Amino acid sequence: MLCLISCISINAQKDSISNLKNTISGYPVAFFSPETSWGFGGFAIYAFRFKGDTLPSQISLGGAYTLRKQVLAYVPFQIYLNNRSYIFKGELGYYKYFYNFFGVGNNNPTDFEEIYRVDYPRIRLTGLYQVKKNTFAGLSYAFDSFKIVERDTLGILIKDSLTGSGGGRISGIGPSFLFDNRDNIFFPRKGYLIDINSNFHSQVLGAEFNYGKITIDIATYLEDKWKNVWAFNAYTGFNTGNAPFFDLLEHGGGKKGRGYFQGRYRDNTIGLVQAEYRFKVYKRFSATAFGTYGGVSNNYNNYQFKDLRYTVGGGIRFLLNKQEHINIRLDAGFGKNTSGFYLTIGEAF
Repeated sequence: MLCLISCISINAQKDSISNLKNTISGYPVAFFSPETSWGFGGFAIYAFRFKGDTLPSQISLGGAYTLRKQVLAYVPFQIYLNNRSYIFKGELGYYKYFYNFFGVGNNNPTDFEEIYRVDYPRIRLTGLYQVKKNTFAGLSYAFDSFKIVERDTLGILIKDSLTGSGGGRISGIGPSFLFDNRDNIFFPRKGYLIDINSNFHSQVLGAEFNYGKITIDIATYLEDKWKNVWAFNAYTGFNTGNAPFFDLLEHGGGKKGRGYFQGRYRDNTIGLVQAEYRFKVYKRFSATAFGTYGGVSNNYNNYQFKDLRYTVGGGIRFLLNKQEHINIRLDAGFGKNTSGFYLTIGEAF
């Protein structure tokens, strides 16, 4: 694990946003996950504040290539106006990617796996207005034009038995709600986050599928007397209508179920909880211990305890930006007959 950290080339420069100045920071990027293997590229961040604002806005530009011949190009952004009276956040991206597909549901054979390759542009947009202190409401929009360029000739998708087996376009809009009184958006030590998003996809909006998707993400953070942090997260979501297989709710990956391959389990609903203890080690180094428990189902009435799965693990953090407390994150998660390693920037939640 330590060799993974030493392989990262870091340009720490100055800690961004000192003295409330606009800054541009550039970093070479190296990362690892079970879904990508090693990836390499670059990442630039323009951090700025509008006149009279104290909270930093960010527009980033990133690109990467993985050893599995995946190409990622993305522009994530978070813009705050009039001291958070208005929030605009989202992502523009284009991806040449491949995914592992394990089937739909909670009880797929452990030895089943197929690979499909895709090209797609992505748009994620959310606009929020502050209705009262720390409370926001607005709209979110989601768009993917999912072109599947290669399917396993012996797999499920080639049979076109699932909605979206041949790809397709999603385009949905819906109301969003946010409550956020965290003391830091990158590394909270106290406060709450409640993030509710919905997208209703329709042919009227250019979608090829008619369905709705709603997610609820809740987190809270507590600092103990040693200045370490307890972090707790609950996440759920559900689809209505006939959603394509590639936009079902997924259990696994670097944020929601570390240790399981992203999308190892997918279905119309998901429910999981996770907890993390974040503690100081030495200077810019810190560490964490975490656990996750949850699963997916075709509807909430069909959840059974035997289908819920756990992972436990730990990680190392290196403080990349002191002013905003942005960490490089290296995590290892372990479950029953599964494990995963993740190297990226920013906390899981």
